[in-house]
Amino acid sequence: MNSPKMENKDFFTKKSEDYSRYRPSYPAAAISWLWEKCIGKCVVDIGAGTGIFTKCLKQCFEDIYAVEPNGDMRKQFNLFLPDIPCTGGYAEDTGLPNASIDLITVAQAFHWFDEDKFKLEAMRILRPNGRVAIIWNTSVKNDFSVARDKVCQKYCPRFSRGYAGKRTVEEGDVFLRSIYFKDVEFVEFDNPFAMDYDSFIGNIRSRSYAILPNEKHYDDFIKECGRVFNKYAVDGLVVENQKTTIYLGRF
Repeated sequence: MNSPKMENKDFFTKKSEDYSRYRPSYPAAAISWLWEKCIGKCVVDIGAGTGIFTKCLKQCFEDIYAVEPNGDMRKQFNLFLPDIPCTGGYAEDTGLPNASIDLITVAQAFHWFDEDKFKLEAMRILRPNGRVAIIWNTSVKNDFSVARDKVCQKYCPRFSRGYAGKRTVEEGDVFLRSIYFKDVEFVEFDNPFAMDYDSFIGNIRSRSYAILPNEKHYDDFIKECGRVFNKYAVDGLVVENQKTTIYLGRF
């Protein structure tokens, strides 16, 4: 099977440490909900990154695997979660055995996949009645998030591509609820994310579209992000209002 375009996985090269330290986690209630919905108990986290969501799965699940194609991210994963096997496969070609998995989770990564090829691969590795959970941490727009995004759009050429150039949040919701799955359940949890200055800047640097320190205008980019923080911080913190959404579907 052909691998997806290489540039997708490479967007996070040199960003894995910031990603591991400064990205938000997920509510315990979301993991409990998945556990209750899962018929079997073998789960694989695909596009696992540095293992932020994979670690959350340990709250309920014991038989856990992970797939992450980016070498830098996988290195952080192995440091963070040495007890969980993480292979360098792709969403479209995991290398996992046929009919071996009860639940596939995809947290903050589905927009990088070839959706049709991933569906075929999911159907291959899932056991009967197995399901796929597409999970997002989505920012609720307010003055703070709009101001931050304007700075990112100004300095980061890839920012305008949105979810890998595919869909807006609203379009993605329609796709996952009404088109992609045979049937699907949807659930949403509040997940506010508080950041001090260092974690705010680190979170920005961890994003796929963020320019790197050796790129033109990086210093100006960070300074303007800092001005946004200073404008909206209260007692040294900004809070990004987020929702964790889960689309739990069958093919």
